[in-house]
Amino acid sequence: MSAPASRASELAAFIDCHLPGRSLAPDALIAESWYRSIKQHHLDPAQRHIDNLLGAAEVREHQARHEAWLNLAGLGLNGLAQRVAPAGFAVLLSDRNGITLDARLPADTLRYTRAGLVAGACWDESIAGTNGIGTALAAGQALTIHREEHFLASNAQLSCSVSPLFDAQNQLLGCLNATCLHAEGPKQAQHLTLQLVSLYARMIEDTHFRHCYRDGLTLALSPVGDLEDLAAGQLLALDDSGRVIGANRAAFICHSQALLGMRIEQLLPASIDQLLDLTYGGARGVTLRSHAGQQPLNIGLRVPAGYRPAKAKVIATATRNTSHPDLDTLAGSDAQLQQAVRRLRKVLDKDIAILLGGETGTGKEAFARALHQASERCAAPFVALNCAAIPESLIESELFGYRAGTFTGANRKGMKGKLEQAHGGTLFLDEIGDMPAHLQTRLLRVLAERELVPLGAEAPVPLDIQVISATHQDLAAMIASKGFREDLYYRLSGLRVQLPPLRERGDREALIERLLAAQPVTLSPEARDCLLGYHWPGNVRQLINVLRSAMALAEDGLIDADCLPEELLMRPHASRPKALEQQVGQVEAEHLLQVLQQVRWNMSAAAQTAGISRSTLYRKMKLYGIVQPNLQG
Repeated sequence: MSAPASRASELAAFIDCHLPGRSLAPDALIAESWYRSIKQHHLDPAQRHIDNLLGAAEVREHQARHEAWLNLAGLGLNGLAQRVAPAGFAVLLSDRNGITLDARLPADTLRYTRAGLVAGACWDESIAGTNGIGTALAAGQALTIHREEHFLASNAQLSCSVSPLFDAQNQLLGCLNATCLHAEGPKQAQHLTLQLVSLYARMIEDTHFRHCYRDGLTLALSPVGDLEDLAAGQLLALDDSGRVIGANRAAFICHSQALLGMRIEQLLPASIDQLLDLTYGGARGVTLRSHAGQQPLNIGLRVPAGYRPAKAKVIATATRNTSHPDLDTLAGSDAQLQQAVRRLRKVLDKDIAILLGGETGTGKEAFARALHQASERCAAPFVALNCAAIPESLIESELFGYRAGTFTGANRKGMKGKLEQAHGGTLFLDEIGDMPAHLQTRLLRVLAERELVPLGAEAPVPLDIQVISATHQDLAAMIASKGFREDLYYRLSGLRVQLPPLRERGDREALIERLLAAQPVTLSPEARDCLLGYHWPGNVRQLINVLRSAMALAEDGLIDADCLPEELLMRPHASRPKALEQQVGQVEAEHLLQVLQQVRWNMSAAAQTAGISRSTLYRKMKLYGIVQPNLQG
């Protein structure tokens, strides 16, 4: 007897033994599920009742835990229900454990409720045996479980078409299900229902993907054709270097799980910088052929507001493990900052509030983020609130949050405040000196009691947060003038660290070199002198902005004085004696004239020979009174 015939006979014997009276020959997927239901889950197909319903409180808690996911999937759930509910279908959304989170039922709701098609029902295979939700999750694929294909005879009136839902890392989120009762006709009659469910499942997945990467670079790839398959559209999320960090289900089906970590050059004949150029920064689409096949693809690049290509960014950190500089990088080689970092490390993870002082632009938020990254809370949220950047009328709701129905016109589901968002992590209160007096009292109580009562809430919410505050103001003077609560000051300043202004740092030149280290540019001596001699009222933030602008203006990779803002050039160079300055100028003028004569007054060649830009060459010619022979009067 051949192997397939032997396997078929074994299957028939298994069905006759454990599921007598079933008048169908199941396909391999159903047969494997029946086998698991009996051998692995020890279920009885004749069982009339299963205890698969959560209590009302458990249902609410479960829905609250998945609130963000429910909000994203809600439009897809409603859209599918509008199309199939008139035909007698219930539409269910379940999590990865087979627990129904939400349901849309036809008009005759009682029949569907009795069948267990309600929020809070668990349809995992271990509880309900072979069924649409549980088996789709176990198999990881879209399927229809029709009538007697259900393991439990009590579910034989159901016909379920289900598609699993995957996140941007190709991990199960849950599934989408359309179920009807007492469906007439064969299983094939449910084919169009399954296709519709699968289409809406892809829409929900893509909505989830776009939400997750709404602040990052994303690529949309779709086959070129008169009628494109919507479900075949691939979505890729990229980091600044062009490496894939997330994708939708269609992309994983096309490229497998190995897609994560790939560089875009391995998939398309273009780097991320080339795609930015081809699409004019995401303003238009482009057509390319992938390396995997000859079919051309429509490529759409989404670029978030304020995005700058990696090659044009100032690199402020040497570590590749984080997008923010660490404490040692921020301290640089300045002795005062290094001492401050040593003190900060000693109080990490000891529940001691930290108050950072310093002028605007000295890097207070950067230090706060670095402290969070260096702590045991690094995997939890870092939440920042600038008390000076939000209108006084909104700070209270931003900080403390509110519950549903508190305000007319507010978010109908309420809003978590910054304090609650930071639970388990770090809350950074920037410009704390600008916090209104009445909120200082409330914040003090929250920090003292370690619990919060949001506006409109009846019960307090426990809080576990590390608090880091920052200010450029003199809080001692504000306390004396009754502008800041003294008791709150002592609550926030378990350790106070003053960050020095840039003009007092002893590592200014090393800092400039580090900021430019990853860029293909060099500084002219004159530009370096201007940068080192300037008083930098805007501190490190101003320095970074000046260097960004200078790199954009640099010609042939050289940053010279012409690339710097006017206020830097107005500084007198008092470090050089006047006589020496004149002597240096005379030598430079003679050298430039000699170079110009050698290249027969070709300005491009002269600038290249002298190692300066053409704009600097013209400026120095004007300074020294050098005039081209053909322009002399």
